Amino acid sequence: MASYTLLEFDQLDSTSDFLKENHAYFPHMTFIRAGYQLKGRGQFDRTWQSNKDENLLFSILLKHVHTDQSHAIKKWIMLSMISFFQSYGIQPEFKEPNDIYVGDKKIAGILIESLSYEQIFDVMVIGIGLNINQLHFGDLPATSLSQLTRQSYQLSEMFRQLMQNLVRSYRDHIAST
Repeated sequence: MASYTLLEFDQLDSTSDFLKENHAYFPHMTFIRAGYQLKGRGQFDRTWQSNKDENLLFSILLKHVHTDQSHAIKKWIMLSMISFFQSYGIQPEFKEPNDIYVGDKKIAGILIESLSYEQIFDVMVIGIGLNINQLHFGDLPATSLSQLTRQSYQLSEMFRQLMQNLVRSYRDHIAST
C-alpha cells in the first residue's frame, strides 16, 4: 500500500483549514481526522453541522497535482464514498456539485480546495464529512448510516477501512494517470 500520514484530533476548528494552514509540514497523502469541528464548512462557506464523535470528519492533503487531474480526483472521491456506503447496503447518489444523497437526504459532503501555481496544484485539500451515527439533524434534510440501517458503528475502525480504500484506489486510479 502507498504511504500516508494520519493525525487524529478530538477537536479542531476545521480539518481542511488545519491542512491549508500547515500544509508545508506534511507530505502528500496526509489525512487529518477530528471527532468534532467547531467551524466545519461546506461549499460556499455553508456550515457543516455535526454532533461530537458521531460522524467521520476528515480532510486529505494532496501535493503537486497537475490541474488536468482535478476531474479525476473529484471522481475518485465520489466513487470511493459511494462504494463505502454500498458496502453497508446503502445505494447513494452523487448530487452536483459535491454531495452524496440517499433519496432526498444528504448523507455526505465533499469540499475540494486548492492552491495552485501555473499548471500544478501545489496543495489540494479535500474535506469530507460522512453522517454515520448521528440520529437527529433538526430541520436539515439529512440522514445517517445509523438511521438507514438501525445500527451503531465503531468510527475508528470504519475510518481505518475507508482511509485504506482511499489510498489504494488513489494509487490505482490517479497516481497512474
